[in-house]
Amino acid sequence: MEHPKAAVFRAHVLAGEWKEASQAVDDLAPMLPQSSSVKHMQYLLLREKYLELLEGGQEMAALHCLRHELVPLPLHHADKDIQTLTSYMMYSDKTELRSAANWQGVKAGSRESLMEQLQGFLPPSVMLPAHRLPHLLSQAVDLQVSRCPYHFEPHPPSFSSQIRYSLLTDHLCPRSEFPSETVHILTAHSDEVWFLVFSHDGSRLASGAKDGEIILWDMKGESPKVQHKMRGQTDGIAHLAWSPDDSLLLSCGREDCPGAIVFNTQSGEVKCRVQNSAEDSLTCGAWSPDGQHFYVGGTRGQFLECVSSLPPPSLSSLSLPLYVLQALDGSVSSSWEGIRVNALAAHSSPRSVYAADTHCRIRRYNFQDMSYDNLIEEDHSIMSFTVSRSGRNALLNVANQGVHVWDLNDRCLVRRCHGVTQGHYTIHSCYGGLNDSFIASGSEDGNVYVWRSGKEKPALVLRGHSRTVNCVAWNPVYPTTLASASDDGTVRVWGKEKAALRQRQLAAASEPTGITGNGDVSESTSERRGELGGGGVGGLATSASSLASEQLDESLSAASLAEVGSDWQLAVDSLTSSMDSSVGVQPLSLPSLSSRPLPPPSDQLPADEEDEDQVTGSISTEV
Repeated sequence: MEHPKAAVFRAHVLAGEWKEASQAVDDLAPMLPQSSSVKHMQYLLLREKYLELLEGGQEMAALHCLRHELVPLPLHHADKDIQTLTSYMMYSDKTELRSAANWQGVKAGSRESLMEQLQGFLPPSVMLPAHRLPHLLSQAVDLQVSRCPYHFEPHPPSFSSQIRYSLLTDHLCPRSEFPSETVHILTAHSDEVWFLVFSHDGSRLASGAKDGEIILWDMKGESPKVQHKMRGQTDGIAHLAWSPDDSLLLSCGREDCPGAIVFNTQSGEVKCRVQNSAEDSLTCGAWSPDGQHFYVGGTRGQFLECVSSLPPPSLSSLSLPLYVLQALDGSVSSSWEGIRVNALAAHSSPRSVYAADTHCRIRRYNFQDMSYDNLIEEDHSIMSFTVSRSGRNALLNVANQGVHVWDLNDRCLVRRCHGVTQGHYTIHSCYGGLNDSFIASGSEDGNVYVWRSGKEKPALVLRGHSRTVNCVAWNPVYPTTLASASDDGTVRVWGKEKAALRQRQLAAASEPTGITGNGDVSESTSERRGELGGGGVGGLATSASSLASEQLDESLSAASLAEVGSDWQLAVDSLTSSMDSSVGVQPLSLPSLSSRPLPPPSDQLPADEEDEDQVTGSISTEV
């Protein structure tokens, strides 16, 4: 693998045979790319020899090496200053010597470090580069990781920490560690859920519905809990955005909504409203990184910069115009007229923002100097988009096209993610996982699709919703938590298999309110009662007596038998007739079975799904 003379040279260096090592350098001189490298290599050898003599207490031998070997050597580098080397003789303490010389010492591997330095002068054809085998193995591991569809582990910084990956078989993370199972079904909304987003600290989730209700969920603990219910835009909540410190929440409505609302997330109260005219349309928003500004826009040509809070007073602030100092509580500080905006995303610069307009393009707008920069142009309408945390890539949901990934630096389309059904509905996708290594998106077929960032075919298809999935959000702090919002009126929280099993056990022991566990075709009667008793879409508010409870158990048993036999109408009739005759129980209002969306056809599934294990997500059996 390497030249015999190089092997001899390595052996002499590691053995501390400096005279022989110097001779070996002369023998290797014809093979060196540069003739000046010979003197540099000899200097490094003599410096190591000199320091080892000092460390060993052989001051006279070290002085001889300095005078008769190092001084006659032509010096061309600052590190070869003889005065610096001479000063090392003043240290009687070995620790101080090693610190002053920035040297490890013989026992700490100084010769091995020297050998790595010397190898830099030799071409690979003469001497094999240091750590070549670990480097090749690291590349093999990287390749296996890139092919692992569920890879959810921190990427090791060096091969030494990658030894947990067996080289006997290809690496494959277990699907059970991926957020692929329904852990919670949040049913507190009473209408279609259009948008949701996690707070930056990952502890809360905000969801908005068609009826204008916004719910803040506390995600800490075993089960999510409703922290606040707030009334937003009456025409429906189209967009929500947390401020950088999570103290405020920006809410925007549909196209006919003229104003935006900022809520205090601790109290649930309205902090300010933004509305210039009843003819305006403010449908999307974003925050500046410092939280002092937020941006709102819409498809009718309004594009505004608003002031959320002012920085602490300073001498420089005295020179600001009076209208800027007074621009508090959502007042408009700057505007860009005539820009019809479909979607906004935060930019790393304080007064810049990304905006997708009705001309199928994304621009970067700077409100400080009122300039813009064209970045992306699509052939179809950009319904929504999000930017990765690195700011390098953008994820676009394009009308009739699906999910596209763009490189914002190179301004080119990187890939198209296949699988989703995307018409003209606004569907929101997201980055997630460790280092944004995954992409997730809703779909009009009622599924959640998940891709590896570098792949075009989905790694997972999460089933559970019965209607269009409008928005998907990945927890930025806890990457094993994913949430989806649907037209079926529910929010599903997806997690690991163990978490889903834990919630099923808890659901069997308690009656959830507004939350149900992971629905499953094999769930117990008590779990079904928990789902029917919860608030929200299809839920049943009960204050039943013992007699009503017994009658409900009997009807559920009949419904269960009918369900097993696929006689859904019989199951519904059993429940309805029993509830009508119960004392103190409200009649059960059930949707028409004919209006229930059909499951997606098989040809909408990814082509690479060869087994049931590839397609995950619990099948909800809610009536």
